[in-house]
Formats: sequence, C-alpha cells, structure tokens
Amino acid sequence: MHRNVYTFAFYLLLPLYFARLCWKGAYNREYFFRWSERLGISKDSPTKNKPLIWVHAVSVGEVNASMPLLRRLITEYPNIEILVTTTTPTGSKLLLERLGGTVKHQYLPVDLPLCIKPFLDHWQPKALILLETEIWPNLINLCKQKGIKTALVNARLSEKSKSNYLKYNSLIKESIDSLDLILAQYESDRLRFNEISQIKKIDICGNLKFDQDIPSELNEISLNIRKDWSINGKVRPTLIASSTHEGEEYIVLDAFKKILKVSPESLLILVPRHLERFERVKGILQESKIPFVSRSMREDVSKDTKILLGDTIGELNFLYSLADVAFIGGSLIDHGGQNLLEPSAQSLALLSGPSLRNFSDISEQLIQNNALAVVHDAEELCNRYLFLIEDESTCNAIGAKAYKVFMKNRGALDAILNKLKPLISNVI
Repeated sequence: MHRNVYTFAFYLLLPLYFARLCWKGAYNREYFFRWSERLGISKDSPTKNKPLIWVHAVSVGEVNASMPLLRRLITEYPNIEILVTTTTPTGSKLLLERLGGTVKHQYLPVDLPLCIKPFLDHWQPKALILLETEIWPNLINLCKQKGIKTALVNARLSEKSKSNYLKYNSLIKESIDSLDLILAQYESDRLRFNEISQIKKIDICGNLKFDQDIPSELNEISLNIRKDWSINGKVRPTLIASSTHEGEEYIVLDAFKKILKVSPESLLILVPRHLERFERVKGILQESKIPFVSRSMREDVSKDTKILLGDTIGELNFLYSLADVAFIGGSLIDHGGQNLLEPSAQSLALLSGPSLRNFSDISEQLIQNNALAVVHDAEELCNRYLFLIEDESTCNAIGAKAYKVFMKNRGALDAILNKLKPLISNVI
C-alpha cells in the first residue's frame, strides 16, 4: 500500500475514529475531552532553550513499562525536557499520577500529516522513542523529513502482527527502514522484523517490563488485608483472574462455581482487561447470583463475599499481591494472551489458556521451568487451582520458579539506555 493511499483512506475514516471515541466515551467520559490534542493542537508548550525528547506509550501497559525508562532519563539527562504521549485516558491518568509535572503530556495526534505537522512544529522534539509496536507511517516519515531521530524500544512483533504487516509490505517496510534504531525484546522479534525489512540496526535488549519494581511496602499491606479477610482465623485461598476478555468471564465463573463446592472459603478476584467492559462484567456477576463486591465502590470483603471485582485502573499489582494463584486472560479465546510478568514478579503460581502467541518467549520460559500451567476449559482451571491450594508448599515453590524466571530476565533497562545514549547525546 502506498502512503498516499493510506493517508487518503485515513482521512475518509476520520469520522469513524471520532465515532469510536464517542462509543468509548459511554464507558469513560474522558474520551469526550481533549479532542484538539488528537488533531495536533497543543495546549501546553515546550520550555525555551531546552532540548526535548519525545516518548510515546500508547496505554496503561506501555506507560507501566516505560516508568523505569522515564525515571532514568529524568535522572541521567536533567537538562532535557521529556514529552510523553498516550492514546488513552487511562494511560494519561496513570502517567500523571506516577510522574506528575516532571514530564509534559498530551495525546498522540492521529496519523495524518495535517495533524502531525503542527504538533512537530510546536514541540520540535530532537528524538522520538516509540514503545513496543507503535509503527505509524506518516509520523515516522515526517520525523525523518525533519531530522528527528526515531527509535523503537522494547520492540516486539507477534507472528499474527507480522502476517498482517506483510499484507501491506511496502508501507510498513518503508516505515521500519526509516527508523534509526530498533531495540527488540527477543531474537524471535528481531527475526520477524527482518522478514518485513532487512534493516541492520536491530539490537536485542530484553523486555523492559522485567525491570518494573514492586513497591516494598506492598507485601506488608497485602498481608494485613488478607488477615482482615480471614475466616475463622484462616487466610482465604485466593485466585485472581486478570485481563479477562469477552467470553472468558463465563468460563472463569463456571470454574469458580466448581471450586466453591470443594473449597467454599475460596475468593476470586476478577479483573477485566478493558475499562469499557466493567459494567458488562458487573452485570454478568449479578446474573451469576454469586455474592460479590466492587473495588471501585470501596466495598468491604466480608466472610460471605465470594468475588472481588477489580473494576479500577492502575491497581493490578496491588490485586496480584492479594492472591495465591493467577489465571491470565486473553488466553482461553484466540487473542494471544496478556502480560505474564507482573504476577511472576509477585511469586504467584500461574495459569493460562493455550493462546499465548503475543508472549511466546516468556510463556515458553515459564512453561519450561514448570512455573506456568496451561488449562483449556473450566474443568481444568478448577482442578489445577484446587491442586495448588491443597499443598501450600507446592504452590509457593511454583510461584518461586515464576519469580526466578522474572529475575533472570531483568537488565533490559540498562541495555536500552546504553543503546539510546549515542542517539540522545547526538541531538541534545
């Protein structure tokens, strides 16, 4: 596909883009605001005589992953200004909560020259750091025209994404070739990028998400909370089902009903993947007739509570700290799985469905180290959970293996900063 065709099609589809924002606004009113930023109009301004580095982190997951990198950039380059763009209100909120006024922030403009040019003219970034798989043809092309150095950091490319990109090979190949640097997570990612483009400047640095730090006080807080949830002085066995997608809640609830017949004191923490599905999942729980409370309403977990609905943003690490076993969603449907790193960092025994293509490298490591068990249906999910909670030492040992894999993979942050140093030093 030629870029002109892509751009023309994007202009035609622009009304649908804003219609989608309105649809999302039905679940999160923040989508109704700051549309001017999405059109490239900036309300904030860069600081005069201070070089600016631009980092793009699309949503909550990428913002979380970028935190160690952003903090190190702030510390190691005190004379630069950092602009962070996101595309979602949840990513924006998390960024401002974590870093506040230490960085500039606005939404990423849509990938049209009419929107990107005024954005670039206003901010005048010296370099752009894109996270994971954010390949926007017009954005990258205009940065190249203006001499703005571009790096794709923590880059990953699933087999499915590679196949989709190959359908539009000329456009994506040109965009990848225009990048100044690609820092891939794994060798498999590098090979997939090379199938699209024979770009030479690809280094393997590991996965930045392994370098996230869990707050030291979290363990003590979670222990106290779990004591409060105890029944007859015994801590309740707890399963967290995180990042669940449409259709998976029914499977999880079917499994949990079976679990309750054997372990009636068990607690389920259910965390849907997307904010706009919170009300839908709440309705599913109401239909199930299983007693539940909502985290967003700050309702207390009593001895009669069977499910805690995690309908909040930015609390997933906290909720993981309250569990013994984690089932990671997006895996019992054909989605490709979700992030396995956060529960690994908290030494949880891990369960997942078979669809893991988005995280193939880390899932293979976890499976090979007997830290992750793959389940295919409600029956297997129930049986595996009951097996784990029956023997606390076995459950803890499996969780320790997950943590060992997590720790073994740390170090990407230093590797990425070392590779970025020449690029940043040459432009500031």
